[in-house]
Amino acid sequence: MYGYWEVIFINEPKISQLCYNMNLGSTEPKFAILEDGTQVVTKLYNGPEGNLVLFNEYLCYRLAILLDIPMPRAGVCILDSSSEIQDEELATSHNYGKAFFSEYMPKVTKLLPTIISKMRNKEDFVKILLFDHVIFNTDRNPGNLLVRFCKDDISLKVIDHTHVFINQTFWDASCLKRAMEENDLLDTKVLEYNSYLYEMFFHNFSVTKEMLEKESLVFKSKINRNIIIGIIDIIPEEWKPKQKDIDELVNYILYRVDNLDVIISTILTYNNR
Repeated sequence: MYGYWEVIFINEPKISQLCYNMNLGSTEPKFAILEDGTQVVTKLYNGPEGNLVLFNEYLCYRLAILLDIPMPRAGVCILDSSSEIQDEELATSHNYGKAFFSEYMPKVTKLLPTIISKMRNKEDFVKILLFDHVIFNTDRNPGNLLVRFCKDDISLKVIDHTHVFINQTFWDASCLKRAMEENDLLDTKVLEYNSYLYEMFFHNFSVTKEMLEKESLVFKSKINRNIIIGIIDIIPEEWKPKQKDIDELVNYILYRVDNLDVIISTILTYNNR
């Protein structure tokens, strides 16, 4: 089902060196080096905001890749007693186990309005905007929407999907069910909380109804119940919430994908207010 991406995750690499805190956000990501020398940013098992952080990251990563949203390679790695921890404050045996990693990207900068017109893939913002709404991501900021400078290639890259599904790292079946009952398709929190970054695009790049509708058809063709369940099935068991919460999350994602026309109307109405 997943082709190339499935091959990447057959052998979960070990963390060779856990080097230092990145000092970015409440989940305390750390710079590390895998056993094959790959430099990564990792979020550890039993981190400060719990293991739903890792579940959220993995599920959203796989969905984003499915939708051709530009992200650095990511996956599952292992911290254990053979890993060199360079500072005892970075981790203890309590953090041993499966961690989430994202390949470190050199030569990146935070998004600035003046860069947008120069990016070769600025149109990918349309996908990102819809994706943020599907996963109810209210934490899109210049720190997790990056611009990569590589010779003549100036391109947009996306990272960090920990604070999603309404209640971020504390969502459960109850809050998801309540959101659907209250028709949160009309909720503008995603637009409000992410406005600083979104406005950079809206002021420098015309996002039309036609663009949004075209991408929504792609979302609907690629995301279905079997796909979501298939991704969740390969997430490490120790990261997963209760089955009733997973079942409701699948329903919630499908509810938002199936009603992307309403979400698009909400986006356009907000922008034209």
